[in-house]
Amino acid sequence: MKFRVYVLRHAGRRLCWRAVHNGPAHVGHLVSHAVDLGGERYTVLSLRPADPVQSPGIADLYEPVLVGFSVLALRVRGFERLEGAAGAYSVVQEWHCELP
Repeated sequence: MKFRVYVLRHAGRRLCWRAVHNGPAHVGHLVSHAVDLGGERYTVLSLRPADPVQSPGIADLYEPVLVGFSVLALRVRGFERLEGAAGAYSVVQEWHCELP
């Protein structure tokens, strides 16, 4: 199912709704799958663009949890993997997903 996804946090810090709503929206299909990293198994939520040539634009959401839902939208929270000078680390991330 196709969704318009708004990212609600930047580097783990919550953005105000005006910044979220006026910021970029990523459109695609939400797909959940499992991956094995370092001997551990994680559930992952990915946004796959409708055009396969296009890049997703947002990082995958690890260990997603449904925070809330309404008739035309849902909100999920999980962890986003970021790369830093000291290596990879994770921060909390939330997605607001609406039907286009």
